Amino acid sequence: MKTLLVFALIAIVAAAPNQNAKTLRYENVQDGDSSYKFAFESDDGISRQEQGELKTEEEGMNVQGNFKFVADDGQEYVVQYVADSQGFHPEGDHIPKEYVENVPSL
Repeated sequence: MKTLLVFALIAIVAAAPNQNAKTLRYENVQDGDSSYKFAFESDDGISRQEQGELKTEEEGMNVQGNFKFVADDGQEYVVQYVADSQGFHPEGDHIPKEYVENVPSL
C-alpha cells in the first residue's frame, strides 16, 4: 500500500496541477461493505478513477484504477494500475517493463 501512495504522489507532482483548472466530474462512493470508488476529471486533462475492496483480512485491499495527465512536454500520459497483496502493478506505454517487474511488494 505504501508503494501505491508513492506512485500516487509522483503522479500528482508530475501533473503540476493548474490552479485555475475546473472540475468537470467528481464521484466518491464509500460503501458500507469495505469497498469504495471515486473518479474525477478536470478541464486541464487530468483524470483519475479508482475502485477498491477489502478481500480478506489476510489479503488486504484489492485496488484497480487509472490516471492520466498532460505533462510539460505536451504529451498525455496514461497509467493503469492494480494494487493488491502482490504489490503495485502499473502499466503505461511510458513505463519501462523492467522497472515494473522489479517494484517490490511490502
